Amino acid sequence: MQNLLRFILRYRIILVLLLLQFTGLALTYRSSPIHQSFYWDRVLQTQATYHKTTEGWEHYFDLTNTNLSLQEENAQLRSRISIPDPNAQLAVDSGQYQWMTSQVVYSSINLRNNHLILNKGREDGVQPGQGVLSADGILGVISHTSAHFSKVISILHSEARISGSVKHSGFFGTIVWNGGAPHKVQFEDLPIESNVHIGDTVVTDTRSAIFPGGWPIGVVVSVETDSASFTQLATLKIWGSLGRQQPAYIVKNLLAREQQTLLAP
Repeated sequence: MQNLLRFILRYRIILVLLLLQFTGLALTYRSSPIHQSFYWDRVLQTQATYHKTTEGWEHYFDLTNTNLSLQEENAQLRSRISIPDPNAQLAVDSGQYQWMTSQVVYSSINLRNNHLILNKGREDGVQPGQGVLSADGILGVISHTSAHFSKVISILHSEARISGSVKHSGFFGTIVWNGGAPHKVQFEDLPIESNVHIGDTVVTDTRSAIFPGGWPIGVVVSVETDSASFTQLATLKIWGSLGRQQPAYIVKNLLAREQQTLLAP
């Protein structure tokens, strides 16, 4: 207490001057509209700058949740589309497919038989035989499920067989991987009259009842013609990359059983 009194007595003149200064400023701002406007303008500008900075950081750290939310919304919108495309081989969506978002948590690309692991499983409604797509192309087909995870046979698998068609003509073929570069696959069983050319786009077709038609698979980078068997063999550069963690869509064909029944011999 004595130190406080000693401080006040020592600096009493400066303290009185500061008090009078603040009192004068307060009276001036209270009675002058111009000064009030200047004061509140500064206050609001400071508050706006503060909130802009804090909200910017909050949005930055919330990008993951925002991305997941957009994936969920995208899947719901795709599931609601019920008008089929009049050109069947180009139809990407129809009401017969149900979409579910997931995330690739593991993938391999350098093995003979490559797999992926997704963070959705049996408790989420995932079943073997469902197709898996990325935003860019094809990932594979569900082979096994646990309670919370799914194993996917990658398109880069020796036993993978995926139906595809040439986008501009609709001719069918089969996508296989015979090893080698992880960004190239083979497009087999093409009739010679399909007349495939370098640069043609290959998309999914609905013969397998797994994928919706029209989803991109890859672009033709080379073509070989076998005159003896009247067939063509094309090499595709696949869209996207399978060797990274990325969002994925699990698609379920709600009419798969009916479609397969009619296709059965």
